[in-house]
Amino acid sequence: MEGFERRILQLRAAVPTLALAGAIAVAGCGGGGRSTSAEPPAPVRQVSAEPGGAVTADGTQAFVGPTGRATSGAQQFEDRARKISAKANHEPNAQKKNGVDGGPACNDSGITPSDGNQDQLSAAVLCLVNAERAALGLPGLNESAQLDEAAIGMAQRMVTEHFFSHNTPDGKNVVERIEPTGYIPNSSDWVVGENLAWGSGALSTPQTIVNGWMNSPGHKANILAPDYKDIGLAAAMGAPSTSVTGGTVYVNDFGAKSGAELDAKLPPESGTAGTAATVAGTKVAAKAKKANGKKKTSKHKRHHGRRRSR
Repeated sequence: MEGFERRILQLRAAVPTLALAGAIAVAGCGGGGRSTSAEPPAPVRQVSAEPGGAVTADGTQAFVGPTGRATSGAQQFEDRARKISAKANHEPNAQKKNGVDGGPACNDSGITPSDGNQDQLSAAVLCLVNAERAALGLPGLNESAQLDEAAIGMAQRMVTEHFFSHNTPDGKNVVERIEPTGYIPNSSDWVVGENLAWGSGALSTPQTIVNGWMNSPGHKANILAPDYKDIGLAAAMGAPSTSVTGGTVYVNDFGAKSGAELDAKLPPESGTAGTAATVAGTKVAAKAKKANGKKKTSKHKRHHGRRRSR
């Protein structure tokens, strides 16, 4: 990816500890969505830098960033940042805690980002996202060159212009950033969405980032939305802050050119779901649960029927 040839600023061989002076500024989102101050990442201590190369960071902090979904009729954005658990880079246990489906099976899910492996990072994220969808019986997402273009452009701007919001400094939201790629058709049933994240050190791996998204209601809803068909992926070295350097920004842009569930909404980050959670695949889960219930009932009837016939 040509855009990822960009290098992080050169630093001296020994770089002092950086202190974050304030919160990451979050721009207001259009379309009637609400905006809150993003929780700031902890300071990242830079340890070394090769001339012209990527700065390494030994911090272990990560944040899921804003999430959003938009159709031809409505736009919904959540600009609240949330910490990703320090245990998020672990493989899943029997209860699927601190891990994601397919983690061990997806190549490179645990690799540390570097200046030359963004393609591997994106491929690992795609594998992990589709593993989460497969666990609910949802079809996998197809990588779209147009959505890739939008995601790459967003990731690059986040690390060069230092912002952590769906709105760019010049006020463009996800729809306005995807439109120039030609992805959004003239029909009325298209849908697009976006997940953002940043991580450093041991918490910058694809598995950590996807696990962070899966433990955040709005981000999980985007990953599991039944009406999404396509995805664009990007990973860029750097941080969306003027006070820290290092880590990796991740962007996932979702979409479908037709077949959107126009009345679906992202669940709030407070964790309350209600009917809004239908976009997160709960319809599919409910159908599966209902089908399983029917199978059990049928099996129960057959079992008792055999007992009566004896």
